[in-house]
Amino acid sequence: MTNIADKNRNRMETFFLSERLMTAVCIFIAAMSLVNLARFGGDYLAVFEITAKLVISAMIYFAFRHYKWDVVKGLVGGMFFCLMYQEAYLVLGRMWGDEDFDTYLVAGVSGSIYLAASGMSLMMTIIITINHFIINYARRGNPENVIFNHMAIIFKFGVYAALLAANGGLGFPAAVLWDNALHYLTDMAVLLLLACIESQFDSFNVLRQELLEEKREREKADEPA
Repeated sequence: MTNIADKNRNRMETFFLSERLMTAVCIFIAAMSLVNLARFGGDYLAVFEITAKLVISAMIYFAFRHYKWDVVKGLVGGMFFCLMYQEAYLVLGRMWGDEDFDTYLVAGVSGSIYLAASGMSLMMTIIITINHFIINYARRGNPENVIFNHMAIIFKFGVYAALLAANGGLGFPAAVLWDNALHYLTDMAVLLLLACIESQFDSFNVLRQELLEEKREREKADEPA
């Protein structure tokens, strides 16, 4: 059973460590962001959020390609805060502050699911952001924390799937429904990119620790008896 679990974990690590996957995700984010910018031309806050995600994603990719790891860490943290801000604005600003609950509740089951999923998505982003800093600023590798974040991101994917499904039943104009759908698809790609980056960080932390242990063993072996 242990060997099977190790093989499954290695497959998962290989999947998230794929540079081709990262490249494909970055291209997808860029394409979706440009489409979103064209559709959200009059909403300056939406334009700012989309532009921020597009620019940060591009900077993450180029920093990663040039092995600027400290820069990547800061950019990933910035991306999480960007996601947290946009979700907090949706839940606390629009739904609570503008008292839009009735708009969604009148829509029935779809509206209730949308409300619940939006709040849950914000909570998961906060948890993932906190765990991100634990992963990337600890002294040792953190495979348990990385696995936890991957599980949280997979759960958040499920939440986004619920948002996409509920979005179709809200009864809003077609343009609004399409804008929401493109927005969630872009965020799902962003989450996949961040999962890949965190896997890269952890693999380097673990490798560094292994090299340090090997160095200590060689130094002990070279010491005179």
